[in-house]
Amino acid sequence: MIFFLRRHVAGRRVAALLLLALVAACAPRRQADAGPPDPGAVLLPRADPAYLQWLEHQSMLRSAAQITAGISGTRILWRNSAAALRPNLLLEAAPNWLDVNPDLVASGDRPLFAVLAETDFLAFLSGTGFGGIYVAPAGERADVWGSAGPARPDGAAGDNIVSLRFAHGLGKDDDFKNLADGLEKFRIQLGGSLLPAATGMGPDFMLQARRASRFDGIYAMLPVPPKYREMLPASASEWDCKPLSPAAAAKFADDGLLPARLTRDGLPWATRGGWAVTGEIHGADGQARRWLYRYSGNVSRPVLLWQDPSGNARRIFSAAAIQHTGAQRQALAAVRLEPLMGLDARQDLPGGLRAAPGGQWSELTPGPEALDDMAREVHRYGGWLAQADVLPQSLTRRILNGAVDFARDAAAWPAAAYALLSGDAGPLAALLRAPAAQGVEYSRLVRGLDEGARVDWRAFLEVENGAELIRKAQHLAGGAAKNLGSLATAASLAARALRLDAKRAALPENARAMRQACLSLLSWKIGLPGLVFLSPHDLTGALAPDAAVHASANDGAAVVPVWEMNGQRPQPAPVFGALPVQWADGASFLHSVRNLLLARRGAGLHQGSLRAIVAGPAGCAAAISELPDGRHWLLATNFSAVPRDFSINLPQEMRGKYARDIAGGEVSGIQGNRLVLALDARQSRHLLIF
Repeated sequence: MIFFLRRHVAGRRVAALLLLALVAACAPRRQADAGPPDPGAVLLPRADPAYLQWLEHQSMLRSAAQITAGISGTRILWRNSAAALRPNLLLEAAPNWLDVNPDLVASGDRPLFAVLAETDFLAFLSGTGFGGIYVAPAGERADVWGSAGPARPDGAAGDNIVSLRFAHGLGKDDDFKNLADGLEKFRIQLGGSLLPAATGMGPDFMLQARRASRFDGIYAMLPVPPKYREMLPASASEWDCKPLSPAAAAKFADDGLLPARLTRDGLPWATRGGWAVTGEIHGADGQARRWLYRYSGNVSRPVLLWQDPSGNARRIFSAAAIQHTGAQRQALAAVRLEPLMGLDARQDLPGGLRAAPGGQWSELTPGPEALDDMAREVHRYGGWLAQADVLPQSLTRRILNGAVDFARDAAAWPAAAYALLSGDAGPLAALLRAPAAQGVEYSRLVRGLDEGARVDWRAFLEVENGAELIRKAQHLAGGAAKNLGSLATAASLAARALRLDAKRAALPENARAMRQACLSLLSWKIGLPGLVFLSPHDLTGALAPDAAVHASANDGAAVVPVWEMNGQRPQPAPVFGALPVQWADGASFLHSVRNLLLARRGAGLHQGSLRAIVAGPAGCAAAISELPDGRHWLLATNFSAVPRDFSINLPQEMRGKYARDIAGGEVSGIQGNRLVLALDARQSRHLLIF
């Protein structure tokens, strides 16, 4: 592993455990892991102190205090520079990552961490060319509190994490330690996500709403004055939260209780959100209140208040970074802070003029500051930070000009998916040219992260007629027109392009077409510079159910075995087969992907720079990347349903060079600076030009 701290930051003390047991025994009204009891059961004129004490033991803020106590005032703070930018170190160690979403994989009756720590699985990772494994979301979820709500409303909201502890099904601390030790032996890096800015409703939210001391300022919430109660929607219970009506929001804004408008409310790409209100909650001080709070995507996703002067939210984020990077030895930390972008009162000047054009980086406060602060925090403990939200490409250069190591490329995957579904590669070429024209280093882009089982079309908003493209893409992918994303895997997208249902997609006579179409899609993750993330869904050909487009990305999504499952078989079976079966077959789809991963790592494509995007005949596009040693990598794809001859004009410095197909196919010679490639329907080819 690279630059890891090995000190275990926060252990549980025996006294704390005894106190926890005592408090639990004294709280007969508590439902096991179900959050606060029904308000009708309240016998005291205030919240039960014993129950509040139990809640505090489960809270993130208390965990943060324990974690930071092991770091404050120690020499650990001086081991690494918070300002150091060193993306090339991680690029060299781990250009290719396996992205494992615990919600979308099955591990049988064993903890996921235990399965991932098996020697056979680690050998598979290493032999396939994966230098890293990314396991996320891994934190305890709001589901155990009965306040989960849809996990990803509109396909974009983030995870309903409510704790800094691992989710129960992943395994115990010892299981994770065994995994980290095993990965280190194989020189494989470990990564995951930090706490999202929009969490679930867990102990910290409940304690702030109970007006417990020390918990103010964690979330963007405030009590409703009694005189406004009649304007609030009816609520059946304390945690039966409802969106605030536009009329009530306008009245509150007029009276100065809420801002008239937040900057993010005018951003077309921002996750939909607003203000919601809780039911009547009995506080620790004996007062009954209803609370207004900011949510992102769904009322079950309250937003942490980064800018609160108490610093409580920042303290929790800081502890998450210490634990993730220092104690758990995870090299890569991904953050989802999009709900903080523009979470600030919009300022208008007299005459209707704005202080600055909409969407400017400075106007997105506190998001940019939070990104940079979290990157520096992770650097301080020896790790790297990736911005993982779907943000406009026009912001990418600003993100990378700060302290962030890597930014998500949110355009390549949806644009390639649209090209395959429609046969139109124009949006793909346009979206890939834009960052290069702005001077973005493609080697610092993260491609494929969180895209194994869904596709988010918001990148099209920066393309001409983008809204219409999104509607068309949703239709072609079988999604609901109102959504900005679709439940889709590489195999399900390929099947829709080939007009095959799930049963026919798995038939032997369609194997070649499915394989070729899936490889073409994945090529636009693999065949460009930067970090590449592939999921078990990508590698096995798992199918998302037709017409299964839900508010939640996991609702109805295919769940695939991450490795062995004691003889159990997933239903429906993936098109290309389970990973162990494919690993034993040198002619499998998995080995075709493996060859590309090993080739990109060997050639140094991950550290290359994008030189040109070339458009060709209808449905054709090519990307030319310069490698660190002066050679070039050419990716060319025919997304159309018929064979094409693709004539590619190469940059002048490539004049008179030679070309070799990575997969061993025949290549006609380069005539001057012109190369002609024969491409089958929905075929991609990767060439090394030297």
